[in-house]
Amino acid sequence: MRRFIHMVEGLPHLGGVLRTKYEQYHSVVVPLQRWLENKGVEVRFGAEVTDIGFETTNGEKRATILQLADGGSIPLGANDYVFTTLGSITESSDNGAWDRAPVLKGLAESGSWKLWKTLAAKDATFGNPSPFCDHIEGSKWYSFTATLKDPVFHDYMEEFSGNLSGTGGLVTLTDSNWLMSFVIARQPHFPNQPRDVKIFWGYALYPDRKGNFVSKTMAECTGKEILDELWGHLKIQDLMKPYVDEGKVNCIPVAMPYVDALFMPRRIGDRPDVVPAGAANFAFLGQFVEAPHDCVFTVEYSVRTAQMAVYGLFETGKEPIPVYDSIHNPKYLIEAARAISR
Repeated sequence: MRRFIHMVEGLPHLGGVLRTKYEQYHSVVVPLQRWLENKGVEVRFGAEVTDIGFETTNGEKRATILQLADGGSIPLGANDYVFTTLGSITESSDNGAWDRAPVLKGLAESGSWKLWKTLAAKDATFGNPSPFCDHIEGSKWYSFTATLKDPVFHDYMEEFSGNLSGTGGLVTLTDSNWLMSFVIARQPHFPNQPRDVKIFWGYALYPDRKGNFVSKTMAECTGKEILDELWGHLKIQDLMKPYVDEGKVNCIPVAMPYVDALFMPRRIGDRPDVVPAGAANFAFLGQFVEAPHDCVFTVEYSVRTAQMAVYGLFETGKEPIPVYDSIHNPKYLIEAARAISR
């Protein structure tokens, strides 16, 4: 609340939440990748880093080599720098299908978490990933993406909610045993999405409870069964049955063991500094490093850690954009007090 006090007044309708035109991969990742490649950056996929070698001389720590999963390595020279994103909330995710439930995986299938554990064993200043990745029962989520070759469901939800697609917040089914929520994205959600295809996304916070309409836990459900549960809560089973029978509906459930990892209980020091003490040519980025006065979960947090890394290692004459200090603004304090007391 201290960090986002200026947004408390708009929380009931998610006011102030900014959305990209398409889903975040095509709206953020692809343009950034193209920009980097135009600058001469080589983007290499499928190359998993399993370890980083370090040398310490007179208190100065330098990254010297990257070890790869295929047995290869990348030696680091005097002018090389390493920026490592620690952890991942989508690591070890598994997709189910219309007729198959997803499988909950874990550390054995991960790459980023095992890398961080390997690094943390070398130096206490590299943080401690265990509080974030060793408690899957506390951090797991199950989500689903539904694809429909007909606008009937989206039309129904626009009339039901009063919001055009892409303009409203999440719809939470408060009577749901799973505590299911879903959101209608602006269409098209993907740049190459056909005009007759509609997409929405949802998740549940209690996937180990049996459903109200399907006598299974969400974790055990196929994509079809998840939508059966949703249709039941909205009382539209009869409306949607013809489209399901005609094969115009698909649903892909996903088991995500680490989605809430960034919110797990921790101690000071579990998240390392962006530029650890003595680091000469390396830094850590992302949601699992310390950015003072900021709050994890936002894209802004990750961007700020990247600014801290670059400005901390290079003489740019720049400082990271400061965290918006709304907690000392009387206007926002008054608005928040009114909103809380409603």
